[in-house]
Amino acid sequence: MSKITVTSADLHQVSLPLTTSRRVWLALAIVFAMLCAVIMTLFYFSELFIVLLFGLCFIVLFNKAVNIFNKYTVKYTRKQKQVFAISITLLTVTIGGYFFMMQVRNLSELFSDLEVIQVMILQGTQLLMEMLSVFPDAVTEWVQNTIDGIVSQIFSYIPSLLSQASFYLLSIVLLYPIMFSMYLKDRGRIKRLIDDAVPKRFENEFKYTANAVLTQSNNFFVAKIIESIAIAIICCIGFYLIGLPGWLFLGILVGLLNNVPYIGPIIATIPPVVIGFVISWQVAVLAAVVCLIAQIIDNVYLVPFMISSKVNVNPFTTVLLILTFSQLFGALGMILSIPIYIICKIILIESYKLLVRVFPEPQT
Repeated sequence: MSKITVTSADLHQVSLPLTTSRRVWLALAIVFAMLCAVIMTLFYFSELFIVLLFGLCFIVLFNKAVNIFNKYTVKYTRKQKQVFAISITLLTVTIGGYFFMMQVRNLSELFSDLEVIQVMILQGTQLLMEMLSVFPDAVTEWVQNTIDGIVSQIFSYIPSLLSQASFYLLSIVLLYPIMFSMYLKDRGRIKRLIDDAVPKRFENEFKYTANAVLTQSNNFFVAKIIESIAIAIICCIGFYLIGLPGWLFLGILVGLLNNVPYIGPIIATIPPVVIGFVISWQVAVLAAVVCLIAQIIDNVYLVPFMISSKVNVNPFTTVLLILTFSQLFGALGMILSIPIYIICKIILIESYKLLVRVFPEPQT
């Protein structure tokens, strides 16, 4: 079978006349209903969906890393490549494990007594209130109540977050080895099974649609992954320089929450600032400044040159999608609204082209 190459220009060149065939629109409505059912099912099992989604992201990163590794080791023998790969893996695991254990120890020492820390944070906010004393009493009272409410909610969510973390850890341990095993060993067989299940007369349309979906989703998620890693690195360096405990975890958290449109960067600023208050109000202010610098770099450099070039979606449509999905599916819906829209758009357009060919215009 010949491979069909899909470019971004091909995906954006869509000029379709409307048909009057009722069978086309009925079949297209069935396709749309099936897509909605799949989306609703995935979001119904949202926790498992998150685990699978991160697993797919890791597979994409793994595939990119393998391609880069093969590119720069093409002149070496297979045995030499294996030695290099094992050495890089062991070095990465050793360094990553060291930093992980160090961060766990620092955070465990910092949060050994949650009640004492909560009191310290609330006392630290008094300094902020003194700085705001020049404003009317209503403003300072509102700020005080807001901070108190945020701190109380954060500490009340810690037990539930620990419970969710245990579920995610167990799911990762059980599912990720299977996912990587299927990717490394069975991806060719799975692809052949899918190809064999598609009728021969629809083979080209199916391959084009599949390649289009993979191309667009891969471009989007790779860009978002790179954006998250860049933000995480900037914040990790900044948090480390200002002496913030748990700088690695907090930097990664900011990078992950940055994917939540609009409210993600605001929520991501709260944990570093709260932990900063445990040390001093100066550290809390510096933590907020680090997050602000990361967002400026993201919006001025990363988003225009990486994300916008990968996504061809009208700004009004983007806002509408984000608001709609946030109401239906919460934060996860906000994150996945754009890629879901892109994938569904490709599937519906290609399905319409195929249906127009299968069910031609009725003769008048």
